[in-house]
Amino acid sequence: MATTTRNKHKQILKEAEEAAAKERSSVQEIADESENDSSYLYESEILLEKSFITIQEINDNTISDASISDLNIIINDEVEVNKHSLLMKERKPPSKITKPKTSWVWKFFQFNDDNTKTICQINGCEKMLAWCGSPSSMKTHLSGMHKITKAIAMRYEEEELENLKKPDNIINPHDSSKQKSLTKNVIGFVIGTVQPLSIVEDPDFINMINGFDERYKVPCIKTLKDRIFTAYEIGKNTLKSQFMQVQDISLTLDAWSSPAHLPYLGITAHWLTSKFEPQEVLLSMEELPYPHGVIEIQEHLFDLFYEWGIDSKIIAIVTDNGSNELIGKCKHLISFLSADKKKQQLKESQIYLYRQQAMQETEDKDLERKAENIICLDVIKANNTRWNSTLYAFQRLIILKPAIQMLKASLMSNTNSITRKEGEKLEVLCPTIYEWKVIREIVELLNPFEEATRLLSGINYPTIGFTYPIMYNLRERLETEFNLLETSEASEYQNAILEDIIARWDFPQILCLKGSFFDPRFKSLDFINSQEKCNQIINQLKEEYEILKQDNTARLPDHNDTNESTTMGNFWKKKNAKITAPIKDEFQHYLNVTELPALEEYDSFSWWSTNKNQYPILHQIAMKYLSIPATSVTSERLFSDAKNLITPQRTRLDSFLINQLMFLKRNRNYVDIFREAE
Repeated sequence: MATTTRNKHKQILKEAEEAAAKERSSVQEIADESENDSSYLYESEILLEKSFITIQEINDNTISDASISDLNIIINDEVEVNKHSLLMKERKPPSKITKPKTSWVWKFFQFNDDNTKTICQINGCEKMLAWCGSPSSMKTHLSGMHKITKAIAMRYEEEELENLKKPDNIINPHDSSKQKSLTKNVIGFVIGTVQPLSIVEDPDFINMINGFDERYKVPCIKTLKDRIFTAYEIGKNTLKSQFMQVQDISLTLDAWSSPAHLPYLGITAHWLTSKFEPQEVLLSMEELPYPHGVIEIQEHLFDLFYEWGIDSKIIAIVTDNGSNELIGKCKHLISFLSADKKKQQLKESQIYLYRQQAMQETEDKDLERKAENIICLDVIKANNTRWNSTLYAFQRLIILKPAIQMLKASLMSNTNSITRKEGEKLEVLCPTIYEWKVIREIVELLNPFEEATRLLSGINYPTIGFTYPIMYNLRERLETEFNLLETSEASEYQNAILEDIIARWDFPQILCLKGSFFDPRFKSLDFINSQEKCNQIINQLKEEYEILKQDNTARLPDHNDTNESTTMGNFWKKKNAKITAPIKDEFQHYLNVTELPALEEYDSFSWWSTNKNQYPILHQIAMKYLSIPATSVTSERLFSDAKNLITPQRTRLDSFLINQLMFLKRNRNYVDIFREAE
């Protein structure tokens, strides 16, 4: 019996020691987590003391079977009850500190009274930051506002850190309005120069900005995107308000495939102000909906027109017909010479030829230096979607002909078999003497078209009126000036181009002819071979004029705003009244006006702006038709700009962000998109 009691005694002591050890471990964990919290330390001391007393009492007394239950009460119930009562009396408000303050930022920060915020201790700053359990916000504050990083903090001693805390080293940030104004300039730089948005977080960019203005805080990418979206919405609403004042709008649209092989549809709007100033804005450059069928594109356009509120204002839509041009045998030659290795070899051939030519003309001591600095040319690839690309490709081949022949001879004479094979391939691709002659005559044929394209691609003067006169001139030149071509291939090209012009332009384009009528240089429409067609256009315009006149929507300009209090005020009023006397039949009066000389320097926009007071009704019809662009070159310029934004390295750009960036970039010359964003 005694042995059994003794074993039970040992077993109870062992269990009591294990329970005490667990209690100590639990208390120690609480103390570590709460760091220097005095309430937890007080609780720990009480629990340890209570456990020790219980075990000590067990050792000093003989324990019987009947006392086991009492012992359990002492170990479990009494400890728990006393622990609960003591904690309720002594516990303080919990602290938000969960980790020891080991970070270097605590050299500059302290907690407030309730340990919910941290306060910067640098004199004059006292910035309060919400404590969320991590010192990252404090690091950002120190590096951004005080230029203190971990490297600086660890390098300096305590005395030097105290010097950093002096008021002389404090950089106070700009106020909110100044910060927003400077951020607007950063956004303008990013959009205007097509920079990636991540540039605002690039250390070199931040250092450069801080070198200009150390008080300015560069925004993060999220802030930049938010400001871009806000500016886009403001600009869009501003343009919608402007469209409410516009009567007639023309559109140019075209599709484009990005380097990420995503289809985009660019839509540009054109109109004239009351002063006959041409306006051009980008409405949208959005990703085309899938599938890319006619019905889906049509629905997309209808939704877009309704969104902008211009569905009843559109008078014309100009698109690209997508016709392709062939460049024949030269296409393979250009492709061969476009490789990086061949480009370098072609450059070396040009430098060699320059040296040989310069040595024959003069003995220049700096010949080698000049030869290394000459601008060497590469071949130009013909692009089916780029206007005049065939002409430019042929012109460059003619210029590079001596260098190409030199490269061919160099490759053929090389001892390396692989290099000689490349020379043999180049010899096969290189045009013969007769083919070079064909290329020269094709260039002569295409030169007038390049001149016409440049003239029709203008944006500061009306181009719709030029269309028929230019095509008439091209047809006449092809029939009269190229009768002495020596090669049959060039003659075939001439006949093919002439037939295509007749097929496309023999059928009258009503909008083009109406635009020509409102150009004072071509209003007689004498370039049309059929007088019947000419009379048909004039009758349609006269009918439109009569309808507008009956609606009485046009009003005579009011010149009563002249200040009569001035010495000459009354005189100017009477003089203007005589000059702007209304004409009974504006349409007939315009027909009777002497036609201006057909010179390029005459601008019909300026003519109508000067004479619109004499034609208060007719000038509104002129605004309607002269605003129509002759080509979709605006869309081509848009996509050339988009290539700088959507590069092969940035193919994952979001299409919505692309639309916003292109909208802001293309329209910032017409709309102050940042006016209300500040």
